[in-house]
Amino acid sequence: MLITRKRRIDAGIDMTPLIDVVFQLLIFLMVSSQFIKPDRQVELPAGPLESAPADPDLPHLSLTITATDLILLEGEETSQAELGNKLRDLIKHSDINALVIRSDRKASVGTLLPVIEIARESGIMTLAYDKKNELTE
Repeated sequence: MLITRKRRIDAGIDMTPLIDVVFQLLIFLMVSSQFIKPDRQVELPAGPLESAPADPDLPHLSLTITATDLILLEGEETSQAELGNKLRDLIKHSDINALVIRSDRKASVGTLLPVIEIARESGIMTLAYDKKNELTE
């Protein structure tokens, strides 16, 4: 008497495609998310004229002065004493010589004017500022 065994049917789920899809979603979310920290919030001053920004298509450096007179060059905190050297290094390594200043309306002029002078001495050719336009607000 010959006994035959029935073959067992494997009803398991293949996890490989599921893992592939999960990894692809993870990569997509990582690539599409922002890795740059948002700028500090500054309340820009308002005026009747448009601001004088640098050409938005051209690369430029950004400098932010907060209400507490904190100076941020490209998002990194810096002092007035270090600002000149950092600007010269950035200009030297990136060949960008345009600077856009975003200054809080409560920032002191005693901080803003030396920053402008330091920028000019460091080799900034195009200096612009960012502000609100009273006519459009």
